Amino acid sequence: MTLLHVSLLGEFACQTAEGKPIAFPTRKVAALLAYLAATPGRQHSRSKLAGLLWDAMPESRARANLRKTLSRLQQALPPPTRECLVLDGQAVGLKARAARVDLETFERWLADGTPETLEGALALYRGPFLEGLDDGGEPFEAWLLEQRCWLDEAMQQLMHRLLDHYVLTGAIDAGIQLAMRLLDQDPLDEGVQRTLIRLYLYQDRIGAALTQYRRCRERLADELGVAPAPETERLKAELLALLPNDTCSVPRESDDLPERRGVIETAASARRRERSLSSERPSLAVLAFVPSDTTRLPPALGDGMAEDLATELGRFGELEVIAPTSALAYRHSQASLERIGSELGVDYLIEGRLQQRGQRLELTTRLVATARSRQVWAERFDCRLEALFDVQQEMVGRIVSHLVGQIADDRLAQSRRRPPRDWQAYDLWLHGRHALRRPDLAAIREARRYFQQALAKDPQFARAYVGLALAHLNEWACHSWHHWVFLQQEALALCRKAVALDDNDHRAHCMLGLAELYAGHYATAEHELSLALALNPNDSEILAHASFSLALIGKPERGVAAARQALRLAPYRPEWYAGMAGIAFFSARLYDEAIDTLTCAPQAFCNTPAFIAAAHAHLGHPERGASHRDTVYRHYRYQLARGIFPEHISCLDWLAALDPYRDPADAEHYREGLRKAGFE
Repeated sequence: MTLLHVSLLGEFACQTAEGKPIAFPTRKVAALLAYLAATPGRQHSRSKLAGLLWDAMPESRARANLRKTLSRLQQALPPPTRECLVLDGQAVGLKARAARVDLETFERWLADGTPETLEGALALYRGPFLEGLDDGGEPFEAWLLEQRCWLDEAMQQLMHRLLDHYVLTGAIDAGIQLAMRLLDQDPLDEGVQRTLIRLYLYQDRIGAALTQYRRCRERLADELGVAPAPETERLKAELLALLPNDTCSVPRESDDLPERRGVIETAASARRRERSLSSERPSLAVLAFVPSDTTRLPPALGDGMAEDLATELGRFGELEVIAPTSALAYRHSQASLERIGSELGVDYLIEGRLQQRGQRLELTTRLVATARSRQVWAERFDCRLEALFDVQQEMVGRIVSHLVGQIADDRLAQSRRRPPRDWQAYDLWLHGRHALRRPDLAAIREARRYFQQALAKDPQFARAYVGLALAHLNEWACHSWHHWVFLQQEALALCRKAVALDDNDHRAHCMLGLAELYAGHYATAEHELSLALALNPNDSEILAHASFSLALIGKPERGVAAARQALRLAPYRPEWYAGMAGIAFFSARLYDEAIDTLTCAPQAFCNTPAFIAAAHAHLGHPERGASHRDTVYRHYRYQLARGIFPEHISCLDWLAALDPYRDPADAEHYREGLRKAGFE
C-alpha cells in the first residue's frame, strides 16, 4: 500500500497518498528522507547515515544527531504514514512498496524504453536531482554529484532515443521541441543542430533554419575554434538555394503557434483517448522480426517482414491491425509484451525471429494474447529465401484461422498483392520505403533512387511504381507547398502502371485515387479510393489519405469514419495524418474535433493553420486563430517572393486552390470560415 509520494527529480517534495504536502522542520530531515527514498526497500546502517550527513563530527555526536533527526522525521510524518519507515538498532530504511518515488519510476520507464515510457520519464524530470539540497555535508554532496551525473547522462540518452523516434515517425513539431531542449543542455551537439535545421526545413521555415545554422556556426567558433562540418555546410547550401533572389522580401518568422510547446503532451493524450475506444474485432500488432546475432540477412528484412505480414493481415476486415510503423516503434524496447499490448491497445501481438542457415531461412513466429502474455500459437518455418513470401501467406492463414475461425483457401488468396519476383528488387524497395520515413529532401531523393534500382531489377514490380508516386507526394506535401505541382501526368502514369501490374495492390489504387482527384476526375478518384479501402480496410496510410480525399469529393461522413480509424490504428504517426484527418472533421462541420486533431500537428501542412483558424472562426472565436492566420500569410508571402505563385493570386484564392472541393457548397463553407478568420 502506497503511503507517501516522494519527488527527488527537481526540488525535493513529499506528499501523502491523498496529495497533501508534508513539511519537514530542517534540511537534514529532508535530506535523510531523500537518501532513503532513493533506494526504497534497502536498509542502511546507522553509522553510514551518520557519516553521510555529519562527517565533520565525532562518531558519537553524529549518531546522536541521527537519532534526533530520525525522531523529527517521524514526528513530521502524519501518523498513518510512519509505518513506511524501517527502524531497528543498527539500520534504517524505507519500505519498498510504502512510497512511490519518482526516481524509481523514472528508472523503470527508462529501462522499458517504449515511446510512451520515455515520454513519461521525460515529463518526470523536473530538474537536477534534489535541486537546492546541496548543503548536507561533503559525503552527501559527493553522493548528490554522482546521482546527478548519472541522471544527466540518462536524460541525454533518453532524449536522443525519443528524437530518433519522432524523426522516424514524422512527428516534426515534437522533434523540434525536443531538439531545442537537447541544445539547451549541449549547444555544441552538431548532429542535433542539423536535425533541428532539417525539421525547420520540413516546415518550410527557412528563416528559422538559417538562424539555427548561424547559432551553430558561432557556438562552434567561439567555444571550440572550429568551423561546421561539411555535412552542415551542405545543409546550409540547400537552404540558401531555396531563398528568393530578393532576400529582403523574405518575411520575418515572428509568428508562433500556441499549440507548439505542448505537442508532445497533446499527442500522448490523443493516444490514450484513441486506444480507449474498444473494437468488437480482435486487434493485433506485428512487432519487428528479430534477426539472430550471427545472421547475414539485410538489416531491414526484420522490419520489412513485419510490415508485409501486417499489411497482408490487414486485408481481413474481421481483424483490426495496428499500423506497422507504430508497432515497429517497439523494436528496441525491453518492456513486457503485456505493456506493449496495453500501449498499442491490442488484444494480440505477433513476434518472430529470423535465423539464416546457409541458403535457407528459419523463421520462428508466435501469437501472444497480451492480457497475460499467453502464447496462443507458435510455429517454426524453414524455407529458401525466395520462398519467404509463400511462407508469409501460410502464416497469414494460420493466424487468421486462430483469431476469426477457419477460412477458405480462395478467401485467403483473394485480394493478395502479387509477391515480388526478384529478391534483390524487394530488398531495394525496403530501403526506399525506409528512406521515405525520414523528413528531408535528401531522403526522398535516396528513396527515388532505390525504387528506380528496384525497377531495373524487376520492371514488373508494382510496389516500386507506387513508391515513386509516393516520393512525388512527399516532396509536394513537405517541400513544395502547392498542390498543382503534384500528380500531373508523370505521377498519373506511375499510378496507372502500378494498378495495371497488380490490381490487388491497395496502395496503388489509393495513389491513383489521389492523382485522379487533383486531375479533377472526382468520380474516378472515389472509385479508386473505395477499391483501396475494400482491398485493405486496415491500412492506416490509406485511411488517412482517404479521409481527406473523401471530404474533398463530397463524402465527409465517410471521410470522418476513415479519419477516426486511421488515428486509432496509428498511435505513433506522421503529422500529415492529423493534417488530413483534421480536414475531414472540418468538412463535416465537426469543428471541435478538427481543432483537437490539428493541434497535435499545428503545421502538418502549410495550410493546416488555415483550417484551425477557419474552425475557430466558425465556432465564433476568430481571435483564437489569429496566430494561425499570420503563419499562413508568412508561407503565402514567401511563395510569392520565390516566384512560385502568380503575383495576382490572393492568399484566400491560394488556399482554396490547395484543396479543390467538388461541391461548391463545401468550397464556400471553407471560404466563409477563412473570411471570418480574417483572410482577404
